[in-house]
Amino acid sequence: MTGLVVHPRTAGVVYGREDVGGLVRWDESSRSWTQLLRADRVPAPQDADYGVESVAVAASDDRVVYTAVGDGGPDGRVLASHDRGEHWSDGGQRWLVEGNNAYRTGPERLAVDPADSRVVYFGTRTQGLYVSLDGARHWSQVAPGGVPAGDTAARVGVVSVLFDPSSGRLHGRTRGVWATVAGAGVYHSTDAGRSWQQVFTDTARTPTDAKIADDGTLYVGYGPGGGAGTSIRRFTAADPAGSDLTTPPQQGGAYFLGVDTRDSARLLATDDAVRPGHLFRSTDGGRTWQTVDFTLDYPADSWPRSTTEGGWLSTGTLVLDPTHPGRVWFPQGIGVWRSDDAFGDGATTHWDFVSSGIEEMVTYDLIAPPGGVPVSAVADRNGFRHADPDGRPDAPILTDQFSAGTSLAYAGLRPDYIAAVSSDTRAQYGPLDAGWTSDPASGYSTDGGVTWTKFAGSKSDITRRYGGNIAVSADASSLVWMPTIPANYAADPANAGLGGDDVKPLNVPYVSRDNGQTWTAATGIDPGQGIHDMIWWGAKRALDADLAAPGVFYLYTTRGDGEFFRSTDGGATWARAAGTPPVSRGTDAHVFGQVHAVPGHAGHVWASTAQGGLWYTLDGGGSWAKAADVQEARAFGFGKAADGGYPTVYAYARIRGTWGVWSSADRGAHWTLTAQYPACYYTGVNVVTGDMNVPGRVYVGFTGNGFVQGDPGRRTR
Repeated sequence: MTGLVVHPRTAGVVYGREDVGGLVRWDESSRSWTQLLRADRVPAPQDADYGVESVAVAASDDRVVYTAVGDGGPDGRVLASHDRGEHWSDGGQRWLVEGNNAYRTGPERLAVDPADSRVVYFGTRTQGLYVSLDGARHWSQVAPGGVPAGDTAARVGVVSVLFDPSSGRLHGRTRGVWATVAGAGVYHSTDAGRSWQQVFTDTARTPTDAKIADDGTLYVGYGPGGGAGTSIRRFTAADPAGSDLTTPPQQGGAYFLGVDTRDSARLLATDDAVRPGHLFRSTDGGRTWQTVDFTLDYPADSWPRSTTEGGWLSTGTLVLDPTHPGRVWFPQGIGVWRSDDAFGDGATTHWDFVSSGIEEMVTYDLIAPPGGVPVSAVADRNGFRHADPDGRPDAPILTDQFSAGTSLAYAGLRPDYIAAVSSDTRAQYGPLDAGWTSDPASGYSTDGGVTWTKFAGSKSDITRRYGGNIAVSADASSLVWMPTIPANYAADPANAGLGGDDVKPLNVPYVSRDNGQTWTAATGIDPGQGIHDMIWWGAKRALDADLAAPGVFYLYTTRGDGEFFRSTDGGATWARAAGTPPVSRGTDAHVFGQVHAVPGHAGHVWASTAQGGLWYTLDGGGSWAKAADVQEARAFGFGKAADGGYPTVYAYARIRGTWGVWSSADRGAHWTLTAQYPACYYTGVNVVTGDMNVPGRVYVGFTGNGFVQGDPGRRTR
């Protein structure tokens, strides 16, 4: 959760934005959130919409809300709603919008004139400041001579726009408007945006938050830069150049702020993250600060209690509710917190986890073994065992640490044996043996995921096998792990002792015959690029085990025209098969390619090649046939057949020109559209798999909305 906006006049109208999960609206009566980006509400839905960069409400009309959506491409847009997000319109203007990139937390780039709900400003990352006078139908750029585009190289640009409610009106519009610009400074207009003046110059530091009170007092938080430290600066119309406040007693990388709109002397601040010793309160406008302790409670969702999240609550921002004195909202990594005593008499504040209805997990993998229950692997919080898919899990699997689960596998003849790969993704950006890298978080379970045992080995040894995919032989006698390589592994000078030729052995399968106590590099596969190169490619599945023939494994690469390898000795040695599902030049099979063995059928293997479609072999890779009508496939899996025959094939694919979740009961000869937009989500899909216990049941895992379960008889668009 990267930001949150509370309506300034109407109680209970609250919106939360997410970097990968969309836009949600709070309902106080049910104490839960509702997803507003649905395929039946948004025009021309595109999965990039779920990267929400900003949201703004109209003070003069509590039904009006605007949101800027996009995920790094040039097709970002601003959507408008006049019924609190029930339906949306698109004016057609396009910008670079990055809802899931650096500087996505903190202030709002969108702002609505409190005097006129049709007047909307949008501070873009690379194209300057824009304004619409007709409710986001048409836009024009504010002259660069008035407000510059700012730091476009780092794609930060115009960070925030805020209206001064105390400034009066000019021709029906609010006179006072502020804009903070990275790489430039602070700009102020006193004539309703007709002209702008640079009132404060700061070309080194980036403004990380900005809040304004009803009396026109503006506070801006800064991160360090150019040799200057962090600070909080106060601006007013009488003192537009502003002045720095006394900084709180601890300093991290950047300040995030909460301001009481009715009393600008009451402030909250944190640096980088809310954690013990780093939440501060001021009741005198920032002249003095008190360090505030906090306790966390979980009225509905208890699983975060079983994590280390409370030691580092990554900051979205802090929002003091204008309609409920003393109430503070705090959006952060795993959801939303709320406190009603942040300005109480005591030194300790109490925060409730109010996140029911928010589904923002990135699902990297999901399995539903015969006789078992679903187990998921997710970004940041490892994964979960879902004894009741309609309920909330109690705790993550394997570890309470920050860790991304990237792969799951079960033994075909012993489906209660499950293996899971999980890694601290932060290792990509520093030395692999750095002290802050978390302990190993991969391991195995012999009881369907109820209890887990971590793989053994030294910290550096496990860290060097990073992310990627894992497979378990049908009889659970051996494990094969195909790791990926951290982005900065070879380039980081700190890894000099591990780099160079030592990188190559990492990019081959590793084998263990003792439940992960020891690992040995496999032979027979050239360790060059093109096997599994990126942890962020969550749909990638390069490796699988035959679920009916013990000791047989399969590996598919996208090098050249494609390579298909097979091992018959538990993964120790590999040989290239006679056939290969072809990879056409220019496809993105290296991102979306998957290989899955068919449950209960030795030698039956399917592979997706993205734009190349969906292929299958019945003889372990000797020859391949293409599934009918599949034009493009990104994820697929198998479920129990209704007649006990060949497992049903489920695929997220484009078939006969239509993207959606499709199913085939006759080995890919014919396809039925199960759901074009499962549960009305239209975000990206990483995982599609059936349930081996319930015929017709299918699971879809998203790149930011957890996963959904589909059952026969449930009709969704």
